[in-house]
Amino acid sequence: MLNKNVSILLIDDNDITREVLRVVLRSEGYNVVGEATDGGTGLDMALKLRPHIILLDVVMPKISGLEILPKIKEMLPEAMVLMVTASKDSETVSEAVKAGIHGFILKPFNAQKILDTVEGVVAKIK
Repeated sequence: MLNKNVSILLIDDNDITREVLRVVLRSEGYNVVGEATDGGTGLDMALKLRPHIILLDVVMPKISGLEILPKIKEMLPEAMVLMVTASKDSETVSEAVKAGIHGFILKPFNAQKILDTVEGVVAKIK
């Protein structure tokens, strides 16, 4: 599967984080199909766009990433979810793993870390 055929949805309340993710992913030919600033909007977009990969922030206003993660996995079981977080506490990691995530992108991150993590998930799609 070529990168341009891989659709990615970004769900993060931080404008700068979304911009960095978008620029890095698009620079490698990935198709960033949408962006949401909160969990509720992100879930709606995920259901509408049905992306291959969802980059999901943990801490967001209204509904957190951990709150919508089970709903995403239930409604879109084929979607690969990567949590984007600065939180390394074992409770957050454990809860996300139990809910079925496919990996973490820890903040602060650099372009290589983003690409390595996404490429590892893309290899599972192919």
